[in-house]
Amino acid sequence: MNSDYESVVIVTGAANNIGLAIAKKLSTQFKVVIADIADATDVARSFHRAVSFKCDVTDPAQCAQLVEFAAQQGVLTTVVHSAAITAPATMIVDIPQDQWRRIIDVNLNGTFNLMQACIPSLQSNAKQLRNHGTSLISPSVVLITSRAAKTGFAALSNEGGATKAHYCASKAAVISLTKSLALELAQDGIRVNSVAPGPIEGDMIPKDKWDEIASRVPLKRMGKPEDIAEAVNFLVSPAANFITGHILDVNGGTLMD
Repeated sequence: MNSDYESVVIVTGAANNIGLAIAKKLSTQFKVVIADIADATDVARSFHRAVSFKCDVTDPAQCAQLVEFAAQQGVLTTVVHSAAITAPATMIVDIPQDQWRRIIDVNLNGTFNLMQACIPSLQSNAKQLRNHGTSLISPSVVLITSRAAKTGFAALSNEGGATKAHYCASKAAVISLTKSLALELAQDGIRVNSVAPGPIEGDMIPKDKWDEIASRVPLKRMGKPEDIAEAVNFLVSPAANFITGHILDVNGGTLMD
C-alpha cells in the first residue's frame, strides 16, 4: 500500500442536510465520496476534495459499485451512513403496507446493503494499514440512527398520538446492527458506532413546527446538522480509538440515558 494514498470516506445521503454537514466537516481530513440518490455533482464541486456518486442504497449492486468507485479514489478507511427517509406521523393501524416496506427498505435494508458491500474493503485496508504502518486514519464506521429509535416516538410536537412507528422501528434496528457489527469487526480493528440525533433543523421536520419543538428541548433550541457532523468527526478521529459499539446521543437533553 502506498503511504501517499489519501484516506477516503464514503458519506451517504450527503447531498443535503445532516449528510452534507458531515461531508463538509470530514473533507478537512479525508477525500470525500458524496453518495446520494440525487445527483450531487454540483455539491462535490463546492468541496476542496470531493467526488460524487449516485447511489440508491436499496440496491445491493449500486452499493457494490459505490465501494468500487471509492477504492479508485484512494484507501477507503471510513464509512458514514446517513441516507434515510421518514414519513408523516401515522397511527400504526393506519400505516400503508407499501409505506412500511419502503421505510424499512431504505433505512434498514439500505444499511445492511452498504455494510455488506464495504466490509471486505475495510477489512482488507485495515490489515494493510497495520502491516505497513501508514499514517492513514484507522478504519471505522458511523451509522446515523435517531433518538426515536430509543423512545419509539419520532416527534416532540403534538402529533395526536401518532408515533412514526415505521421510522422508529427502522432506526432501532440500526442500533442493534451497530452493536453486531462492532462485535464482528473488532478483531479487524474496525470500530463501529452510531450517532442518535434528536430534533434537527432540516427537511425531516416541517419548519412550522421548529419553534414548538424547540420549546420542549431542555437546551431550548433545535439541533443543527453541524451538531451531528461534530459528533461524527469525533467518532472517526483518533480521539475515539477505544470507542466501539457506542450510540452517541446528540439531542439537546430530550433523552438522557
